Amino acid sequence: MTDPTLAAQLDFLLSCDRLKSVVRTTRLHDGSRPENSAEHSWHLALMALTLAEYAPAGTDMAQVVRLLLVHDLVEIGAGDLHFDAQAEALAAQAAAEAKAAKQLFGLLPEPQAAKFTALWQEYEVQRTPESRFAKALDSLQPMLLTWGQTADGAGGLGCAGAVPELTVRRVLKLKRSALADFPQLWQAAERLLQEAERAGVIQP
Repeated sequence: MTDPTLAAQLDFLLSCDRLKSVVRTTRLHDGSRPENSAEHSWHLALMALTLAEYAPAGTDMAQVVRLLLVHDLVEIGAGDLHFDAQAEALAAQAAAEAKAAKQLFGLLPEPQAAKFTALWQEYEVQRTPESRFAKALDSLQPMLLTWGQTADGAGGLGCAGAVPELTVRRVLKLKRSALADFPQLWQAAERLLQEAERAGVIQP
């Protein structure tokens, strides 16, 4: 290929295809198999489009979608980590993700590499309204798959067998920092767990 910019961009896109093979700790809503990280990113982008009205006024939703599509690409090199992991594991994961970001985004030509790196860093630093709303959606999505109830009565199967320590109280404590600044989403998370408790798929 004679165009080096296009060649680099296509190499990056092919490398990103590996995200489809990164297995997450969250299972699909029907429990049939684990979700992969590419499916997770798609679902988050769809959540941003669907739940935009719950973002603070003035939030740039196009930027939220960009953040959601980019922030998990580093899992190609670092893998996924359960949200209830210990501090030591979280620190190791952060280091692995930083290394993966440098390698993956480095495939792109400048200044595009810098733009993708900036998106990843914006999400990680959590200083903008867009990054905080993106984080809230990222916190809510696994809860929907694991414990959510659909209108036709199909419910998430929970994870009490695999992770019995994830009680209602424990999950709300872990999710509060990401969701509490968005009252409607926080209330939805609380109701979701209350319904799951009544269904017997999570302990109080």
